[in-house]
Amino acid sequence: MEPHLLDEVLSLLEKFDLSYQLHVENHSQLVQGIYQKFPSLVPKKKPDSFPHKWPVKCPSDRKEYQLLIQLHTKFIPCGFFEKLSVRLNRMLSLHLDWRYGFVGILKNDTGDILCECFDDKNEFGSLLVALRMKKNAECSKNAWVQLFPLIFTIREVLQHYPCVMAHMFIVCSHCLKLKETNPSLEPQLFDVDHVLLSSKLPKSVKCKNGVMMKPIPLAEACPVRGQIIGDEIKQEHINHISETMAGKWKKLATKLPLKVGIAKCMTAIEQIETQSPGELKQQCVDMLTEWVTSADNATKSHLCECLRKIDKVKTAHEIEKMN
Repeated sequence: MEPHLLDEVLSLLEKFDLSYQLHVENHSQLVQGIYQKFPSLVPKKKPDSFPHKWPVKCPSDRKEYQLLIQLHTKFIPCGFFEKLSVRLNRMLSLHLDWRYGFVGILKNDTGDILCECFDDKNEFGSLLVALRMKKNAECSKNAWVQLFPLIFTIREVLQHYPCVMAHMFIVCSHCLKLKETNPSLEPQLFDVDHVLLSSKLPKSVKCKNGVMMKPIPLAEACPVRGQIIGDEIKQEHINHISETMAGKWKKLATKLPLKVGIAKCMTAIEQIETQSPGELKQQCVDMLTEWVTSADNATKSHLCECLRKIDKVKTAHEIEKMN
């Protein structure tokens, strides 16, 4: 295949979340040291090295946090986990994977993560996301900083399956500790929408498995989407986009979207054009600046997903690599 055609094919595969780039070091025989990995083609069996990479008992110097997503269907929708794997692996360095799960490390090296689909006893298709972080005074705050982009990404993927109802829960950390000595224990689940994403966060919560205990403190510093460390949009990102693809700023504006609703979005686009007639770069800067300051979903990860949707895969890669 001609090199330019290969680049187009790979861009399409990434755009439709069928594959992702896998950088391989110290393999000179590989062309440019880059693989294109397809989650749908990895083995179904969990690797034998899984217990070594993810011990059953959380190490003593780590604290574990879990999200449980229950899909109200008796099966995992076709393509759901493959699409999710592609998007999440842009945030991770992969240790090992199998058809319906993987273990990786966050690219900022702050924690190990397990993501696995399974069918639970209630006949729900479920997705478990577990994060193990080094214990310190800031670990609870940092855990939610890392988990919040994952929550947002999972919800984006679920939007491709409108017929699938899903509920997302936080698994009580107190129960996780008790479960190490009592595997049959049913942990307390806290609804993400009612706890993490509410405008007023409770300072503590009651646990059904700890009635004799004091209320358990909740991570009070749950980040707002636009303030997530490492996922915020910076001026250098805006400038880079205006330099490389100013001519497509209106197409990007409709994908983000700049405003909710087609009519409002088109009105906002017209106002930006009127303010800087004929100056595409400035129009692009103005559009992104307005979106960042007003939208709830103004994160770098969402911006990169929208860039891929308008065939700007290379620009998305460049933004992801920037600090």
